[in-house]
Amino acid sequence: GGTDSTALLHALCTVRDQLTTTFSAVHVNHGLHEDAGAWQLQCENFCREHNVKLTCLAVQPDNRSGKGLEAEARHLRYEAISALLNQGNCLLTAHHADDQAETLLLNLMRGSGVDGLSSMPESRSLGKGLLKRPLLEFQSNTLKQYLRDNNIDWIEDPSNQYLNHDRNLVRHEIIPLLEKRWPGVSKRLLLTRKAMTDARYLLEKVADEFLGKHLLHPFVLQITSSTCKDPEMFKLVVRRWMKQSGVPSIPAYRLESLCQQVQNTDHDQKVKINWGGWTLRLYKHQLWLHADAVISPCPTVKWPQSGNTIDLGGDVGQLIIKGQNPATPAGELIVASRASIEGTGIRQGSHHKSLKNLFQSAEIPPWLRDCVPLCKLEGELVAVGDWCYDEHFESWMSEHHLELSWQPRNPLLQFIVTQQHPQVVDPAGAVG
Repeated sequence: GGTDSTALLHALCTVRDQLTTTFSAVHVNHGLHEDAGAWQLQCENFCREHNVKLTCLAVQPDNRSGKGLEAEARHLRYEAISALLNQGNCLLTAHHADDQAETLLLNLMRGSGVDGLSSMPESRSLGKGLLKRPLLEFQSNTLKQYLRDNNIDWIEDPSNQYLNHDRNLVRHEIIPLLEKRWPGVSKRLLLTRKAMTDARYLLEKVADEFLGKHLLHPFVLQITSSTCKDPEMFKLVVRRWMKQSGVPSIPAYRLESLCQQVQNTDHDQKVKINWGGWTLRLYKHQLWLHADAVISPCPTVKWPQSGNTIDLGGDVGQLIIKGQNPATPAGELIVASRASIEGTGIRQGSHHKSLKNLFQSAEIPPWLRDCVPLCKLEGELVAVGDWCYDEHFESWMSEHHLELSWQPRNPLLQFIVTQQHPQVVDPAGAVG
């Protein structure tokens, strides 16, 4: 209902007959002003007069996030609108050139890098669809003049004048002051934004080339020794990886800490950072990304004689004995984690291989080893996951044409399984 969105919607109405698709409007009522109901009514009247379908949504920002009421309202607004978008849908917003200049200055004050100084992109994903900004080349005064020329009223939100909001301070105080000294400052800032956008494109290209070769899984990145010695490249690649993964960006000081840890550590399992509900850890030149929530260990469960499948819980998933006539071996078969089997090994020929060595050779990080199901038959360890067997247990499976299959539900555990069976190709290409 404001100046910019009203101008955009009216412009769409004037070219409706030339469009190859339909469009509708959405109004979000934040309930933050006593006139919010009247503003919604004005939007409803405008859309009725111009024969546009309107969807009205209500959100209730309460500033519990601590990021400020304005930021929370924006987050809730996009969250509510994204729920409306299906595959192939597109949300058009009326951000303009002045918004770009303001965003650049705000991000400069926050100490942003190339990404922040390139301001708002013309297009990005939103929910199942896209968000596009078709008016970024137009200035605010041009849009207001368009409305005046067409005798169209618009809503003026009085909060847009409150100077306690950073953007309003930039808009009403800082940019006019800069304009007096350097006329056309907004256009100058847009030139900087364009240069930053070009730089970001080139940096993203470099990072994407590295990720294309070294991203083993959406949550596992191989780090080369040359990258460890190049902090700028390391931070570039990790930032790009996080952006592609859809997780919150890592604060600069956290990323700097990770970079220094990777460069200086002799024991990579100690390398770890946490931020925004996520964790990055290093093991054998691989960075592992996962949510802070603890991945549940494998429980201790007795395998019933009558079943060929056993469920081990949410993360660990299932163990299945496959074959034309699946069966369990004679004797008590127990599935458990290493916590209850530590100190034992697998018998292979005249040697016993310890669990520690088996996990190390499989390159399984220490913090995930408790999740790997271990099978004990009559007290003897006979299987680690579904890739390492006691020689007698393996002979029994071969004789009966059986196969043991571990099917975890956690994506990192799924990656571990695929690493032990390199001939098995994940049909999805990646597990997320």
